[in-house]
Amino acid sequence: MQFGLLFAVQSVIPLWREVEYYKDYQKKLRDYLGENKANTIITEALYLISIGTNDFLENYYTVPGGRQSHYTIDQYQDFLIGLAGNFIMEIYSLGARKISLTGFPPMGCLPLERTANYFSGHGDGCIESYNVVAKNFNGKLSGLVNKLNNELSGIKLIFSSPYGILMQMVRKPSLYGKFLSLILSGIGNLMMH
Repeated sequence: MQFGLLFAVQSVIPLWREVEYYKDYQKKLRDYLGENKANTIITEALYLISIGTNDFLENYYTVPGGRQSHYTIDQYQDFLIGLAGNFIMEIYSLGARKISLTGFPPMGCLPLERTANYFSGHGDGCIESYNVVAKNFNGKLSGLVNKLNNELSGIKLIFSSPYGILMQMVRKPSLYGKFLSLILSGIGNLMMH
């Protein structure tokens, strides 16, 4: 019940429903283009998947009595890896062959997390423990990609990690031109640097 409510509040579509939507899309595509042309589009399309960041930040860390009370961080990572693997195998069984699985960003450096860190009295830096979780999860996702590439015939599954480039942007923003910085004093001021 609580997780159903969370989906409703956040407007998150659970993976099983995304699969159902995908099946509906395939049916409409086949009705419109015919079986052969639709199958070609389905197998040649590139599928981009991002999974887990909100699951950790919202379901694990934020919801009181939620996932954190039932799982260790490592167990929850394994739970999410299982969901990702099942989702990929499901869309593979429906014809998906070219898939990019995106890893976690440095989620401890996301603006909301840095702001929460500041207001809880820990400064305006990143929450490093969240970044450690992100790096560990990315390692597990990469392992899943290797495993599925070996098990599923004809799949071209790649792991795409935004962690490194985004962390570089956090550490050396001047390398990327002008940027907006939130100065956290009082209610905060938006200033150009």
